[in-house]
Amino acid sequence: MKTFLSCFGLAMLFALAGCNSAYRTTARELGIYDADRIIEGHEVTLKTSRKLPIQTLQFTIGQRPALIDGVSYYLNKPAGYRDLSSEDIQMLRKALLTPVHKKAKLNILVDPGHGGSDSGCRSASGTVHEQVITLAIAREVQAQLKAMGHHANLTRPDEKTTRTLDERTLLGASLGIDAFVSIHVNASANPEAKGVETYTLPAFGCEGTLPNSPPRGPLVGHAYLPPSTRLAYYVQKALLDTTQPPPYPQPADRGVRHAHFKVLRDTPAPSILIEIGFMTNAEDFARITDATAQKEIARRIVQGIVRAF
Repeated sequence: MKTFLSCFGLAMLFALAGCNSAYRTTARELGIYDADRIIEGHEVTLKTSRKLPIQTLQFTIGQRPALIDGVSYYLNKPAGYRDLSSEDIQMLRKALLTPVHKKAKLNILVDPGHGGSDSGCRSASGTVHEQVITLAIAREVQAQLKAMGHHANLTRPDEKTTRTLDERTLLGASLGIDAFVSIHVNASANPEAKGVETYTLPAFGCEGTLPNSPPRGPLVGHAYLPPSTRLAYYVQKALLDTTQPPPYPQPADRGVRHAHFKVLRDTPAPSILIEIGFMTNAEDFARITDATAQKEIARRIVQGIVRAF
C-alpha cells in the first residue's frame, strides 16, 4: 500500500508539474503562442484575441471531434494528453493559418454525384433520386461561379449521362482545375440522422472517420491535402452561416470528416465531397428538394469556395 501511494503521489506531482506546459507546443506550432490555454478535466480550449483565421480551437483529450471557431472538425488522430498529433498540428497550420496566394479567377470542376443508371439514394416514396438533387445544386453552383467571372465545369451535364469515378478524376486532371467539388445526398436507416458534412482524405497514416477505414497511401490526393482541408473547412462553415436567415431550418453541423473516397484519393487537385443533407430525414428532405433552398445551398458552397482561395 505504501509503495502504491508513493507511486500515486509521484504521478500526481508529475501531472501537476506538467499542467502549465500542456498544449503549449501545439499553440506555438500553430502560431497562436499567446493563446489562452484553458484545460478543464479532459476539455481543452485554445483561444487567441489576435485577428487570425482561427480564434478558438476546442477539443477533448483522447477524442477526434473538435470545434474550430464553432465549426465541427474531426482531427486526424485523437488529441493527446500533452499536445495534438504532429499530423494535426501540421495540417491545421498549413490549411488554416498559413497565408495563401489569392486567385482572381478560379477553375472549378463541380461533380453532381451519381447519374445515368446510378441514381444514388432515393426518397421513401422512391420518386425522388439523389442524382436529380445533386445536378440541380451543381448547375446552380456552376452558374453562380460563372457569374462571378470564374471558370466552372460539370462532370455530367444531365441526368442521363453516366460517368465513372475514374472518368471524373481524369476529367479533373485534363482541365487543370483549382479544385474538385463533389456534391452528394446522404441516407441513413435512422430517420433522425440529419445535417451537412464535408469530406477530405485522412492525413497519410491516419484512419478515416467512417467505419472500417484503415490508413492508406501515399495517394495522389495527399499532395493536395492542406488546401483540400482549407476548402472543406470554409465550405462547411459557409453551409452553416447564420448571418443571413435561410429560407429553411439551419442544418445540423456534422463536421469536416475524412474518407478514402475515390474522387478524393485520385484527383490531382484540392478535392472535397459534400453531403448536403439526408434524404431519409424529413427536415433535410424538405430543405434539399426546395428550389429556393437549393439556390441558397449553392450560394453558400460558392461562398466557401471563394473564401478558401
